[in-house]
Order: sequence, then C-alpha cells, then structure tokens
Amino acid sequence: MTTTRRRSRLHRAGTRYFHEIENRLTGVSGPGVPPDNEAGVIGWGTSWRMQGYVMMAERTGDPRYAERLAELIDQVLAARDDVRGIADHRGRSRPVWSTAGKFTATTAVVPDTEGRPALEVTVCPPHTQNIRVTVGPGPEGRFSLTVGGGRRDKPFTVPDLSLDPAHPRRADRAVYEAYEQRSGVTARLLNTDATGGATATAAPGSYTPRPAMVALAAQTGMITYPIAGLVRLAREQPDAVPASVRPRLDGYLDAVIRAVRAHDEQWGTTADGRGFYRWLPDEPVSFAGAELPTNEFLAMGRTLVQLAAVTGDEDHIERAAAMARALHGDLTVTGGVATWPYWPSFGRVYEGWTATGSPTTDGSYYRPAYAPVTVPEDVTHALIDIDFLCLYQGTPGLPTVFTPEDLRAVAATFTEHVVQRRRLRSRVRHDVGGAGRPGTDRQQAHVAGWLPLRQWSPQVARQVRAIQPTLPPPPLMGVDTYCGALLARWG
Repeated sequence: MTTTRRRSRLHRAGTRYFHEIENRLTGVSGPGVPPDNEAGVIGWGTSWRMQGYVMMAERTGDPRYAERLAELIDQVLAARDDVRGIADHRGRSRPVWSTAGKFTATTAVVPDTEGRPALEVTVCPPHTQNIRVTVGPGPEGRFSLTVGGGRRDKPFTVPDLSLDPAHPRRADRAVYEAYEQRSGVTARLLNTDATGGATATAAPGSYTPRPAMVALAAQTGMITYPIAGLVRLAREQPDAVPASVRPRLDGYLDAVIRAVRAHDEQWGTTADGRGFYRWLPDEPVSFAGAELPTNEFLAMGRTLVQLAAVTGDEDHIERAAAMARALHGDLTVTGGVATWPYWPSFGRVYEGWTATGSPTTDGSYYRPAYAPVTVPEDVTHALIDIDFLCLYQGTPGLPTVFTPEDLRAVAATFTEHVVQRRRLRSRVRHDVGGAGRPGTDRQQAHVAGWLPLRQWSPQVARQVRAIQPTLPPPPLMGVDTYCGALLARWG
C-alpha cells in the first residue's frame, strides 16, 4: 500500500473517530460548555475539543468546523470571571477562568470559643475534596487538630495546641514543625495579640475547608490556544472560516491577549534565557513559588506561538522562543533518543527544598519542604510538549531553537522509549524515560499525539496505526476528540 493511501485511510478513520466522540460526549464533557471553569472542565476538557475543531478545519477546509468552534468559543468567553462577576482569591475579577476544587489549596477558618476567627488551616492538593478539619478539646485550654477524610488514607493530627502567641505549643508553629509532605497541612494564627489570644481556645468541632479560586496559567493557555488558532487559521486559510464568524475574530484576539496579560506577573526567565511561568509565593496552590511543569508553561507557550504568528509582536515572539529554549535545554539525547523531565530541571520542584525554620523565609507558606522530583515526562502530558515543539518548528519567523537532529531524537523517543514491544502487540509506556511501567488504556488512547512527528520519522505513523484503539475507554473526554482530530489532521 502506498504512503498516500495509508495516510488517506488514517485520515478517514480519524474523521470518523472525531465525530463519533463528539456525538457521544455527555454531561460536563459536552456537547455544550460548562457555565464556569471552577471544576477545571473548560481548561482540561473543552479546550481539547476546541483544538480538535481547529485541526479539522485546517485539514479539510470545511467552514462548518470553524462555525461550530466559534459557537464553543462564545460560550467559553461567557464563562470568564469578569463576565460572570466573580472574584479570585485576591478579590480580582479578571478576563480569565478561575478554577478551584481539586486544583487549589483549601482553607478552613477555626473560631475561638468567643466566636472570633482564630486559626486558618490550609491543605494542599491532591485529595482535598471532602476532607474535614476537626478540633478536639484538650487540658488547660489547649486543643488537638486533625485533618482527614475524603481520599486521604491517613489523618494528620497535631495534639496539645494553644492559641496563645507566647505559648511553647503555639498552634501555627507546632503545625509547622509537624509538617508532612504527604498531608500538606499548614496553619496560620489569625490573632497574634497576646491579650486577645491567650484567654481563648479553639472551638471544638468539625470544619469544612473551602477551595481557593485561582486562575491557573496552564488552563488559560489551554483555553486561549484554540481561540488564537482560529484567528490564525482565518488569516492563512480564509476559505476555512465562514463569513458569519469573521466579525468576531478581532474580539477573539483581544480576549486572548487580555487573558495572557493577566499572567504577566508570573512570567520569568533564567540567566541563560529560558522562559517559563511560575506560581506566585502567595498563591493558594500546592507548589506556590515554584515554576510550572514543562507541559503547563508550554500550554501557554502554544498560545504565544499563535499570537506571534498573528501579530508579529516582538514580546510574543521572544516569550515563545524563551519557552522553546526551556524545552530544548531539558532534552537529553543519548544514542539518538531524547528524554526530558516532567518538572523543568532549572526549577524548584526538580531540585527540592527544605524548611528554613520560618514560613516567612521558606519561599512559600503552603509547602515548607518538598523532596526533589526528577521523574521523566509522562506520555499524556507529553501531548502538549510535542504539539508545542511541532507548532514552533512549523511557524515562520520564530528564532531557530530546535535542529532537525533534535526533532528526529524526539521522534525516536516515541519509537524507542514510549512504545513497548510485546510478542502479540505493542503498548505505550507511562513515560518518555524508556524504562517506565506500562501505560494505562487511557494513555494508550492518546497515542495519536505523537503523529505530528511523522515528519521526522515515518516509523511513528506505522506504530500509531498499530497501537491506536478503535475507541477510547469510557468515560469519553474532550482529549479523545482531540486525538481523533490528530488522526485526521496528520493522516
């Protein structure tokens, strides 16, 4: 069978896959858009579907895909914080999509026996949903603190605490000294006036922590990427975007630029010019003060590549290039095969940190200490890395960062490290390191994410065809739509 016929067959299969998944989506996954992003569904679900429509419009030129995409975009823009009139953890209402739930730290305020707010208890993800903060009575005005429930297998307990700022068992300091990475519990004394705090104790009872509302840069990048992609598509393939959509494009572009600018305070660069986004030290998230994982700042990087192509703005070009340099700097090529870590090697989480003895000098109130995490990138999050890499390489006018040898080495990552050959059939591994555990059926269904690398290795397409399931395992998700579009786009 010729290469053209094989590609045509893959394209037809991908088109069927795309439409079948879209038609089967139910609940929060589709066919519409949730009214808010508080559960992260728009950021990590709808955004994949939107990008799928961009690729289908690009591949087929059929304007109906762009028309449907615009319908989704309009619903997504209506879910922004400033449109809904809701505020984030700092009281700001901005043109972004704040999230909460499992993505952000949860906090319970414990009152004293006189009804005054006395102790703020914060718990970091994961597994912060359905947990409880329990205060038990103790002798001589002291009390115990327990955090447990939900999916946490072991409660975190600190006994013999006091609200007296001068007491040796001052609650916030005792919790700080008992901190465990596993539980991620910290506390803050709200009344440090000795005359007010020494006479009361914490009111016994059970308290429900509430998640903070935070606009996460990774989710902003995921959401804005296909919106910017539609604007770029209209300029490069005008016939693929119908007249009914064109009057909205300037508004879409403005919405993307405003959303990206909302995260300017999180932008950073290394001394050698590698760019990234970070969480601010006071953000109520698990890794406040640390750099985002590579895939998460590249989610924003893809939007910046599209903005660079559409606007030609030097700031967009330089930031896209700086993030390309960050990915390039973490590629380790051995024997023609690349590997790279989940967390950027120049970052705080990769290196780990220890408590300084005081929350004011730890760099983050939410995580006094954390062990180094140097694991390879996993194959699901690598979908974003690969898409950024191929998008950057295929966008004219950007500074050269990756060489053809780099692209061939990343293609070999798939064929040599990700694909695990078995006697009867091949499967994917969990990560790009080459020695990881077998991937799950869900990860297996994402294998199409590597197809853009067929430009540098024909073997990629052959292995994708051999591994790709007929349908993904339930429940169907937005990323499944995206994978169908990848098959159609690169088939």
